[in-house]
Amino acid sequence: FLSFVLINSGILCAQSLEDLLKSESAKKMLNTVKEKTGVKSIEGTWQYEGAACQFKSDDLLQKAGGIAMAEGMKTKLEAAYAKAGIVSGKLSYTFSADSTFTSQFGQKTFKGTYSASTGILTLNYYSLFRMEASVVKRLKGISILFDADRLLKFVTLLSGISKSSTLAAVGKVAAQYDGMRLGFELKQ
Repeated sequence: FLSFVLINSGILCAQSLEDLLKSESAKKMLNTVKEKTGVKSIEGTWQYEGAACQFKSDDLLQKAGGIAMAEGMKTKLEAAYAKAGIVSGKLSYTFSADSTFTSQFGQKTFKGTYSASTGILTLNYYSLFRMEASVVKRLKGISILFDADRLLKFVTLLSGISKSSTLAAVGKVAAQYDGMRLGFELKQ
């Protein structure tokens, strides 16, 4: 009887593991593992493709949970971005070889200088406002990820909406998770 139970539980575990490996969350986790931090060259024009969210964690189990939560946050963040006017075709970054950049936000153009090294991008807007971001290479593009609090303040400032309930909801969740990074998925 014991061997029957062990064999059947082994089959159930194998089926559960097989189901788990076929799940959408597992595919996303594997894609995240494939991603490499840093980009050899950021030069060129990058168009907004969607929201990006990532949790910093060295613990693989926390990272797996963070991936699932990040997907939910991306949906909320995209809704907030849309209210702020950040949609496909309305946000782009152009990085030039002379370390200058232009950010197009709707009809507004912002200029500044940038530096990029070892996966860290520093944007200096008119030498008045500075933001640091992680650059993560994806299979088809890059993600630029900022500290959540800084990005939410920046998006609120750019969009002129200070009382967005969607941004407030994203901000509440971001406040609960130390190490949350939000940003943009971009493609050339």
